[in-house]
Amino acid sequence: MTKPLAKLLGLLIAVFSIMVWADDGFILQVVTEEFPPYNYTENNNITGLSTEVVSAVLAEAKIKATFRSYPWVRAYKMALTKPNVLIYSIGRNKKREELFKWVGVIAPAKFYLFTLKQRDDIQINKLEEAKQYLIGTFRESVREQYLLSKGFKKNVNILSYYDYKRGLTMLINKRIDLWAMNEMVAYHICKSMGYKPEKLLRQAYFFADLSPEGYYMALNKDTSDELVNKLRESLSILSDKGVLQKIHQNYSK
Repeated sequence: MTKPLAKLLGLLIAVFSIMVWADDGFILQVVTEEFPPYNYTENNNITGLSTEVVSAVLAEAKIKATFRSYPWVRAYKMALTKPNVLIYSIGRNKKREELFKWVGVIAPAKFYLFTLKQRDDIQINKLEEAKQYLIGTFRESVREQYLLSKGFKKNVNILSYYDYKRGLTMLINKRIDLWAMNEMVAYHICKSMGYKPEKLLRQAYFFADLSPEGYYMALNKDTSDELVNKLRESLSILSDKGVLQKIHQNYSK
């Protein structure tokens, strides 16, 4: 495709996005994954900390939407390739920076390399030292992308999986030495599998510079700026009103 043709196509997509959004019948497509307590399905409804925030933002903006939960890789691909698709909860990093239009932070998040409580042999003072161990990561997660950007390699010191509980199972069975995971999700998975997090896990390393603001809601890069700005404004209004803080507090109890 020639550059002028590609430019014209991009312009047409942007104009079409604005026209569609202006139509009263417009329904935004929202995608996420099963990632409790941030977003998960309960009684056939998608709920969770991040879901409540995104729903509140859409309500404030008076935008109708359909929510769908997919495996992360599928949801991520949809948001990458389809205009007017919103994705959450998504971590932000250099690789993703230009791939999406970022609305804003919707939930706090801390990321760690977890190990088993009894693994006193594992001591990590700097990330480079973790390369001697085998780390379990969820495929295409912000944690895996971060480690790959730091020189870690798949099937050398990274072992990918598609099921979050599988990561913990591999750690318990010592198939991996470290588990790269979000703190809230790691503890939630532990409890759902009948373990006490404080007795099973130890935080071996904290990813201080990995999406430090938390999780975001983001839109496909070909979505109109008008829609993006409307959602940013609504998120800011809710933050000023204390709505976001109240939702966060409900999940920190």
